[in-house]
Amino acid sequence: MPVLDRLVDGWAEKLGVSLVVTIAYEDHAQIFAVFFVLVCADLVTKWLSLSRQHLVDTGADEPSLWHAIWNMKAARRAGYIKSDIMRKRFVPKILTYFGVVSAAAVLDFILLKAHAPAFATTLVIGYLSLTEFISILENMQTAGIKEAGELVDMARRREGIGKGGDK
Repeated sequence: MPVLDRLVDGWAEKLGVSLVVTIAYEDHAQIFAVFFVLVCADLVTKWLSLSRQHLVDTGADEPSLWHAIWNMKAARRAGYIKSDIMRKRFVPKILTYFGVVSAAAVLDFILLKAHAPAFATTLVIGYLSLTEFISILENMQTAGIKEAGELVDMARRREGIGKGGDK
């Protein structure tokens, strides 16, 4: 039966795609993926900030964002951007966030079973996301984007968070 043969062709790929689609459909997987993008954006803006610092330290007068982008390779060679340091900060940060969110999810499960309102996961994810957002804005500000500083102030006033994102 040629129809069944064609249906079975590429079964591993079809299974893999269906697993990815099933997982991607879950809200928690989507939140984790988007939060991971937020943490990566924090990392990239930190690199831009360090690149701009390298430009300033080497005598550049008011380097632009484009200068900082194009200088990233030179800043890495000069030791301003160190992959070892970034890796030691990035991996534990993701694992810590995963652990904290998991603990909050367990608490929410317990609260729901006790017929109490669940709040922990929303609180933790919201706080961690806001902290990452503020850190991104602070990095952008030190990378030479002055408007980011005004956004940091607005975000802190709105959410009642003090100075210092997640440095």
